[in-house]
Amino acid sequence: MGQEVKDHLRRSLSLMLKPLIRLLIAQGVTHAEFAETAKEVYVETALRHFEEDGRVNKSRVAILTGLTRKEVKNVIDRHLEEGESDRKYSRPERVLSGWYSDPNYTGPYGIPLELPYEASEPDGLSFVGLVKQYSGDMAPRQMLNELVQAGSVIEIDGGYKAVRRSFRHSALSPAFIKRLGEVGYRVFSTAAKNIDKEAEGTGYFDRMVFADDGCPNEVIEKFDAYIKARGQEFLEEVDVWFSSQKRQTKGSGTNLDTGLYMVHYVEDPEDKSSLKDLLHERGATPDS
Repeated sequence: MGQEVKDHLRRSLSLMLKPLIRLLIAQGVTHAEFAETAKEVYVETALRHFEEDGRVNKSRVAILTGLTRKEVKNVIDRHLEEGESDRKYSRPERVLSGWYSDPNYTGPYGIPLELPYEASEPDGLSFVGLVKQYSGDMAPRQMLNELVQAGSVIEIDGGYKAVRRSFRHSALSPAFIKRLGEVGYRVFSTAAKNIDKEAEGTGYFDRMVFADDGCPNEVIEKFDAYIKARGQEFLEEVDVWFSSQKRQTKGSGTNLDTGLYMVHYVEDPEDKSSLKDLLHERGATPDS
């Protein structure tokens, strides 16, 4: 790949990341956490798509990704040691799952028992004991605060009661975050496939329409109402088409997730300016 193509890719990546980084910062996700996730994806992608012999060659992965061999080893070891429940559920979710499913913490009809914060007897049940059993070394008081703030647990008569099995952060729901990841994956995977397509016409549908010279806010509001109505009609038509294909076709082999994603976007002018532009605008100098 030539340097010019790399430069264009980096500029495109910078533009794509700006709204995502805004969201990450707002939700307290640090650069270190983001970088660690990027490392994991680099390692997985190198192994999945660029290791032709099907082996795990740490040195080759390091060469492909630019990571050190030690960094590659750390990523691989961490995922090999990670339990299935650790990957699928957060600590609050594991605590709630235990509270709702462990016979020691449920009543005759499977209803979670009310628990004191600490046990009055050595073998007594308590919230502290529940956390130690299902969340390892996380501080029980911190866990309690998280669950109460999320609305999953309430205080009652000096004890605590689980009122909702699901755990969601107050700012954004897990379902929304999951959908965000799926949307990004679907858009980027189609774009990447179309860049690498073998011949004209072999890629997936990828088209857009936009106002050549932009629109004032009142027109944007009208367009939003227009596309919500017409876009919904078309999506429902596609849904009916999928249903008819299921009835008419008995395919063999593995079913692949496929579909159509439509989005109305409104550009943020600030995202088009560079960091250099911003620094100049604010009068920053190398010594300031």
